[in-house]
Amino acid sequence: MSDFKIASRYATALFTKAMEEKAIDAVMADILVIQQACEESDDLIVFLNSPMLKKTVKKEGLAKIFVSCSELSKQLLNLMAEKNREAFIPSMTEAFVRLYNVHMGITTAIVTSAVQLTDAALDAVKKYVAQTSGANNVILTQSIDPTVIGGLNIVFDGKIYDATLSNQILKLKKDLQIA
Repeated sequence: MSDFKIASRYATALFTKAMEEKAIDAVMADILVIQQACEESDDLIVFLNSPMLKKTVKKEGLAKIFVSCSELSKQLLNLMAEKNREAFIPSMTEAFVRLYNVHMGITTAIVTSAVQLTDAALDAVKKYVAQTSGANNVILTQSIDPTVIGGLNIVFDGKIYDATLSNQILKLKKDLQIA
């Protein structure tokens, strides 16, 4: 079974249980804490991936590291350690965030341009993404890449809207080679 499927199953189970207990926002806050800890601490990743450590050590370590998390989140971390799936915790957090975003009608988008976009342009991109995806809310991340020369590249919901000059030049080159 792929890593994504394993992580998604745990995330789905946690999401379902959190919805039943009406604790989705508290669990989401926990997930963001866990995700940030995994992103910022190489030692935590080594700890999670270490085959040398016993289950009890990992379970105790996770309980101490994430002592501030809700009981539901701690139970999932404990279960994952019990089933030797603690290495999937970072992937599980990503899958949970995706489930939460879908449930809340949130779409994340990345816009790439050659220069910093104005607030008006960013608002227009958000509006475009919201209309195209049907999302209630759009979380927009801007990336600046001078190699696009001009125009925009927007990535969201598995779609790519590429209106960059570099892409148009590339298409023109291909067309000229065919002719």
